[in-house]
Amino acid sequence: MDAERARELADLYRTELTANVIPFWEQRSPDPEHGGFFSCFDRQGTLYDTTKYVWLQGRFVWMFARIYNSVEPRPEWLEASRRGVQFIRQHCFDETGRMYFAVTADGRRTTLPWGIFSECFAVCALCQYARASREGEALQQAQELFWRTLDLSRQPDLDSLTYPEIPRLVTHAVPMILLNVMQELRAAESDPRYDEIGDEMLHRILDLHAHPEARALFENVWPDGTLADTPDGRVLNPGHAVESAWFVLHEARHRGDEDIRERAVDIIEWALERGWDEQHGGLLYFLDFAGLPSPYLEWDMKLWWVHVEALYALLLAHHLTGRADMLEWFERVHAWTWEHFPDPEHGEWLGYLHRTGEPALTLKGSMWKGFYHLPRGLLLIAQLLEEMA
Repeated sequence: MDAERARELADLYRTELTANVIPFWEQRSPDPEHGGFFSCFDRQGTLYDTTKYVWLQGRFVWMFARIYNSVEPRPEWLEASRRGVQFIRQHCFDETGRMYFAVTADGRRTTLPWGIFSECFAVCALCQYARASREGEALQQAQELFWRTLDLSRQPDLDSLTYPEIPRLVTHAVPMILLNVMQELRAAESDPRYDEIGDEMLHRILDLHAHPEARALFENVWPDGTLADTPDGRVLNPGHAVESAWFVLHEARHRGDEDIRERAVDIIEWALERGWDEQHGGLLYFLDFAGLPSPYLEWDMKLWWVHVEALYALLLAHHLTGRADMLEWFERVHAWTWEHFPDPEHGEWLGYLHRTGEPALTLKGSMWKGFYHLPRGLLLIAQLLEEMA
């Protein structure tokens, strides 16, 4: 990418972040009465549900602290993250140290722990908040929570709905998120154990879930990496694949490892080859590797986060390798994304589109969509483009 194009796009992405996306959430999501954050807003930005989803509490804290650290040290952003951390500490842990999936507006528990994702995003939140606030206690709490969460992740029956004698597939989401969380911690403190965790997660992503002979990264495999000829075993998630791949690219850059870098770029290439909708454009949400019917009813929808993650992964792959095809894909995804997702009338971006690109849901926030994928992607892309320029 030439410097002029990089500067042009950097201005676009940074302006979208600071003039549109941050104000939408900053003005609406912090709860001035109880602390923490609301996430459920309709297209116009009206709150329609006051439930507080715990994994989003961590994501919001991380994002407000990250823009404080990376965009501008505004006191209101630090205060928002501080009140979010306070809410997490006071209301989001049960008596065993597990974190709930959801609580009421005033912090009463409603939904039991689900997976390790509330814990993972709380670790990231505490790390980024510790950097912003210089609070050593937050970093110590992040460290302790990470090692507990790592132990939880190794329990084969965690949240299982099957009887123990039935073999279980292992999911790519776990090593993927643990790699990202480890990287967040490693940026805050030095500990040789983090690189060991990185070795393990890279092995699980690149050797078990990624299958070069099939040119695909499978979301669910048997524990030894062999494939299961079932709907869950055949499912591909292009969005997860490209997001995971840029985590791996960050790890390759940290280690100076060209082999890891090339394997990550392969995953991006496979995801775009299979995931791009040649008929209508955009990236499909789920695919069946064998082309069989998908049990996921939303398989052909186009989601905001998938496209934002693909944009950063493609741009980073181009930047680190110089590959022209990665840049061509970036421009293609960029054009489709900016044509369909931004909402100039009411701000922020639409999240859920039909296959044709028409809105399927007009909400701006929910239990899944919040102040995270879009602003994180806009920030990372803008920073990388400014570096390239």
